[in-house]
Amino acid sequence: PSVKGLAAFKGCPDTDGDGIQDSEDRCPNVKGSKELKGCPDRDGDGVADIDDKCPDVKGIKENKGCPEVKAEVKKVFDQALQGIQFETGRDVIIKGSYPILDQVVKVMTENKEYNLEINGHTDNVGNDARNLALSQKRADAVKAYLVKKGIEVSRMTATGFGETKPVEDNKTAAGKAKNRRVEFKVIF
Repeated sequence: PSVKGLAAFKGCPDTDGDGIQDSEDRCPNVKGSKELKGCPDRDGDGVADIDDKCPDVKGIKENKGCPEVKAEVKKVFDQALQGIQFETGRDVIIKGSYPILDQVVKVMTENKEYNLEINGHTDNVGNDARNLALSQKRADAVKAYLVKKGIEVSRMTATGFGETKPVEDNKTAAGKAKNRRVEFKVIF
C-alpha cells in the first residue's frame, strides 16, 4: 500500500514495464519475458541472462547457457590424457608433448568462453605425499606452458590428485601408464 503500483496487479508495481509485477519478477529493473520470470535473454538460448555464464553466446542449459563442448575439442582433450608426458619422477614436460599442448592452446584461443581445469594424476609407485606434490607440479607445468603460449592465467586452475583417482588397476604396467595422466575439463 505504500508503493505506487498498477491496478492490474492490485496496486503492486511493475518497475520495468514488462507485464510482470516486481514481487514475481526475478529481474524487476530490466525488461524480460514471462517464460524467464521477467528476465532478459540476449542470446536467445532459453537461459536468462542472470543465470547465463555466456549471455552473449548461444548455448545449452546443461552448460549454464554456454555452448556445448564440440566433439573435436573432446577428442583433443582425450588425446592429451596419454599424450602429455614428463621426465620420470619430475615435472619437466617432454618435448614430444608440445604438439598436443599446442592443440589445447588452439582450442582455448578459439573458444574464449572456455575455462579449463587441469588435473594431474600419478600411479601408485612411491610415497603418497610425494605423488600428490608431483601431480600438482605437473598440472602447474602444463598451466605454465599454456600461459607462456598466451592463454590467460585467470581462465585456468591446476590441481594435483596424486594417486587418489586411478582409472585403471595399478597392478599392471599398462594400468600404471593410464593412471599417469593430465586431464582437461572445460568449465564455464
